[in-house]
Amino acid sequence: MEQSLPTVQLLTRSAYSLAYQMLGKREDALDIVQDATAIALSHESAPAQQSSDFKPWFFRVVRNRALDQLRRQTRFSHEPIENDSMLSGAATNPEQILQQEQLKDTLHRALMELKVEQREIIFLKDYHGFSYAEIAEILGIPKGSVMSKLHRSRLVLRALFSEDKKLTEDKK
Repeated sequence: MEQSLPTVQLLTRSAYSLAYQMLGKREDALDIVQDATAIALSHESAPAQQSSDFKPWFFRVVRNRALDQLRRQTRFSHEPIENDSMLSGAATNPEQILQQEQLKDTLHRALMELKVEQREIIFLKDYHGFSYAEIAEILGIPKGSVMSKLHRSRLVLRALFSEDKKLTEDKK
């Protein structure tokens, strides 16, 4: 099955973000996306790029490769997430910019404290905008499980975020 490069290219930026969010290392994320792209272009049973099944399938390949890489790693890097659009705002004065950066750092620390499974489901839904059905396909779990795991992950994130934010405020 021959596939065209443009459709895959459109997904690689978002796929890189997911890989980087899971791995925390730029080089590893680039390698993962390169591997996934090669698979997407050559795998005989890959869905057609024009089909609605292709995007979840491609992200599942990226996710699986990233999980394999995590298993091989001996320790996890806590580099900040680049181009984090979750908190992108139009702060204009220095005080607002500082507050926004502090909030972003607090959220990043809380996200990095989550288990990989919790972090990935939050990123897939809230950062990448996948539907529950698409996340179910990517993770290989029922849609109902996606909703409950996402809810529990958000509760843990909220608790970690509140705890970190309180500690940061106490230092002031």
